[in-house]
Amino acid sequence: MEKVKKYSKYLLNILTIVNALLVGISPIWNIPADRVIETISVIMAVISTYLLGNKAYKSMCERGNGNDAE
Repeated sequence: MEKVKKYSKYLLNILTIVNALLVGISPIWNIPADRVIETISVIMAVISTYLLGNKAYKSMCERGNGNDAE
């Protein structure tokens, strides 16, 4: 599980850099990259949700199985 989390973080960082490059370069070079940018953004959102979900689950388990959630 830790390997998946580690690689997810690296992948998220790489996708963020690629997405920023496409957003900046596409208008300059007149590249129609809108659909690619949108697709990368969705993939980034899914990976971020996965990472935040794991963090929340771990936090709940450390507090006592989440039974005493307020």
